[in-house]
Amino acid sequence: MRQFAGVIIAFILLLVMLKGYPKLFKGKKAPLGPVLFVTGLIIALISGLSMGTMVDSLVNIFTTFSTFQTLIVVVEIGILGNILKQYGILEKIVHALEKLVPSKKALVMIMPGIMGLLPVPGGAFLSAPFVDSIGNDLKMSGDQKTAVNLYFRHFSMFVLPYNTTMLTIGSILPAVNIYLVMGLCLPFVAVLLGGAYLFYVKAAPSVKVEGAGLSMGALKDVLWYLSPIYMALVFNTVFGLDMYVSILICILLTFFMIGKDKSRYIATIVKGFGLDTVLMLVGVYYMQNIVKSLDVVMASVGSVLVGQSIIGFMVIVPLVGLAFGLSTGLSLVPMGILLPFVAAMDLPAMTQTVYAIYILLWSFLGYYFSPFHLCQLLSIKYMGCETKSVYRQHVKMMPFLCIASVVIFFVYNMVLL
Repeated sequence: MRQFAGVIIAFILLLVMLKGYPKLFKGKKAPLGPVLFVTGLIIALISGLSMGTMVDSLVNIFTTFSTFQTLIVVVEIGILGNILKQYGILEKIVHALEKLVPSKKALVMIMPGIMGLLPVPGGAFLSAPFVDSIGNDLKMSGDQKTAVNLYFRHFSMFVLPYNTTMLTIGSILPAVNIYLVMGLCLPFVAVLLGGAYLFYVKAAPSVKVEGAGLSMGALKDVLWYLSPIYMALVFNTVFGLDMYVSILICILLTFFMIGKDKSRYIATIVKGFGLDTVLMLVGVYYMQNIVKSLDVVMASVGSVLVGQSIIGFMVIVPLVGLAFGLSTGLSLVPMGILLPFVAAMDLPAMTQTVYAIYILLWSFLGYYFSPFHLCQLLSIKYMGCETKSVYRQHVKMMPFLCIASVVIFFVYNMVLL
């Protein structure tokens, strides 16, 4: 009971810290990394874990190759994203697309998707100006433009191996093939994008982009300026390089596309070091390692999650995913709680894969619809609309995404397991 009490009290205090910090520090957002680290410490102290266990839980983050590699990749993605932003490479991609794509309806969906290929915190703010401008031509309201900016950006969470969600699955469940997870998530992506088109874009008037059409020059520009993004996948899948090596090569590739002004290149790399994101991951991994050390909790919850009946798993995962995703605005928190239970069980790789997908989907839904979702907050601010009007748009999609998550898990459980 002591271990369960530790978990419950710690997560209550987690919510208190997240809610109370802005009030104590004049509206500043709570630093998620330190807050999650403190949450792990509270769990350990109340549960009676030894000092050695608490220290080992921290040290293992940096001595376990899979988790340390994840931290390196996150740092590299921040650097790559900053280079592409500061040197105007993203804008060059956009301008080239405007010459290629003749439909503004297509453009308003493609722009946030392109920006979403760089998984940086609050990245929806990068695509907001383009969606706002094109959305005005399509007579979209502010809440519709916000929905478009969000939905068409976030599909990338399911199709990029260097996204933090995929990296987290790979580090906690090393037997799981991340590319298989990405492939099996495609039905959910189809529902996400198809629903967003039907609800938010289809009814807009058709507006053509003047002068747009097939242009070899524009096509070459798109392929060239996008290469630091898609070549990471090529180096990883075709040449078998580790992801951190693949992205490092892509960072070096940008040196040859930024033009003659290379005086700011090193400074841009330094500024791209995303310390907040790294600390957030360290906090998640520390809390995860602490939870894994709670033998009573792991045995009890694990027997419910992966027992003879899948009903317990199908119920608990949505509850945890929504509760911690909605309350924190992070998908990694519920994933960091649930995935270790799957890792602790003696399960075949395919079973781990299907269970990881279900956890990913519900963690995403909790995070995506959270009022603390940073991309949503920034999009609402830029579009100048009200939060409640955006949630009226979300209500159209919520039931379809929830049903899709359950159906996908049920089908995969029947067919693949």
